[in-house]
Amino acid sequence: MAFLAPGINQRHNIRIMIIDFSPPPDDLEHSYCINCKSESLTEIMHREKSQYYCAGCRSIYPRAIHFSPRICWWINPVTNEFWHESVGVFIFNRRSEILLFERTVFPFVWTIPAGHLEPGEIPRNAAVREVAEETGILLSQTELVTEEDVVGDSCKWGADCHRWHLFRAITDISDPIQVNAEGKSPLWLPLERALSRELTVPARYFIQRYFIK
Repeated sequence: MAFLAPGINQRHNIRIMIIDFSPPPDDLEHSYCINCKSESLTEIMHREKSQYYCAGCRSIYPRAIHFSPRICWWINPVTNEFWHESVGVFIFNRRSEILLFERTVFPFVWTIPAGHLEPGEIPRNAAVREVAEETGILLSQTELVTEEDVVGDSCKWGADCHRWHLFRAITDISDPIQVNAEGKSPLWLPLERALSRELTVPARYFIQRYFIK
């Protein structure tokens, strides 16, 4: 079995997951310990957060190196950076507030509804799916904001580089929202107040680049 090793990529002075060996040759799910590379991982709830217990090094980690046929991923052939493809939606209510919730999976900060793109999935459809799965909101219309790469965007499945498809939507819903097990404490906030929260890297970047005039 091929093993993986984290490394340092000096681009932007950000720590990036580097894949130093060939990924698993089969089309199955594989999760490796972020420290010892063992596959002896169990996903657990620790301090009300989803984390990984490794039987190999007997430690708990917030993330793992995960290969899955259910998401779009690749390894940069030049730098060996581990990449995922993501979608997300800034949902505005009629008061021009955005929907945020606190993540119970890594990274444990505030975020917009977002998730990984599945192979063969149209990004717009994936965005609508993620919003429905995470918040129960059924979007009928979305507007594409940008498609671009974000380096330094770390996820629970080991990638620190993501290719984003970002959308914007408006909803008449302003009542309290229920979110799935990946989040808690959903709320509506004006953009300026949202920036006072500890946000994921892409959420903060997109607010500052595309939504704050």
